[in-house]
Amino acid sequence: MSDDAEIVKLRAAVFIPSAWLSRANDADRTLEFRGDDREFTPHAVNTGRSRVEQEAVVDFARETLSEFADTGRSVERITRPDGTEERREGKASADGIFCTDPEWHDGGVEFVIHASASNPLVPHPHPVDYQVELAVDRDGGVEARGRHDGFPCFEFYAQTDFGEFRTLYRHDFRETGDSLSALAGPMEYEFEATLPLDPAE
Repeated sequence: MSDDAEIVKLRAAVFIPSAWLSRANDADRTLEFRGDDREFTPHAVNTGRSRVEQEAVVDFARETLSEFADTGRSVERITRPDGTEERREGKASADGIFCTDPEWHDGGVEFVIHASASNPLVPHPHPVDYQVELAVDRDGGVEARGRHDGFPCFEFYAQTDFGEFRTLYRHDFRETGDSLSALAGPMEYEFEATLPLDPAE
């Protein structure tokens, strides 16, 4: 019986862990953006609790790469001194979240996942960005080389043949001290990560 994997699923997400994120004080108003109110988890897909989410599914039996991308709804809360609130909502385009064409070879497949999405409620916003080169082996092993902004939180996971999701890489801006200003300019962080073949195999 072959030890090769049939399906390897990669998940990526960008999220704000707090329920609300203070943007700034404008005169007498308090401006906040709604966060995702969660911690790191591979199971937040299709819950609306990520700023960016992306999934790539490698099917070795058919040699196909399927992809899914979405963004969460952005909500701004404006609080006045008398306690009254005003809210605005919008949804960022997912056009900047995609995979490049895969390159298949005897040992597996290589492709790149990209994400660039901007808050639709901010004039001239700086987008949140990541780019990760992935090599997925037919035995289920995964190698990643990536870069990303310092804010907010980033998470990347891999799953082999519908087993448990394993953590490929995580970045927590609360630990690194990054803030909203890290969205401006080039991506600050680079990483390399390797997952061997699934130990359950």
